[in-house]
Amino acid sequence: MEEKSLMTFEDQKISGRTKIMEKIQSLTFQKIAHNITAIDTQPMLDGSILICVLGQLKTDDDYPQTFHQIFVLKSLGDNFYAEHDIFRLSLHYLN
Repeated sequence: MEEKSLMTFEDQKISGRTKIMEKIQSLTFQKIAHNITAIDTQPMLDGSILICVLGQLKTDDDYPQTFHQIFVLKSLGDNFYAEHDIFRLSLHYLN
């Protein structure tokens, strides 16, 4: 089932557990810290859970950046896996 997993990371669309793990392992920072501001959840009709997270992320010695992450935890027997995951830094560019 995990091969149905989808992730969007800053406009890059990735599918399948193996490719998602390769993307996560390719990130170049050495340290990471996060502060969660809010978590909203909703049950879905099929028993899955929709989760929306708002927080700040700090990697290495960079300034903290706000992020949003939305994902679906899909039931697999007594366990859950992330079937859909969207992650976005909240960057605003001035023109």
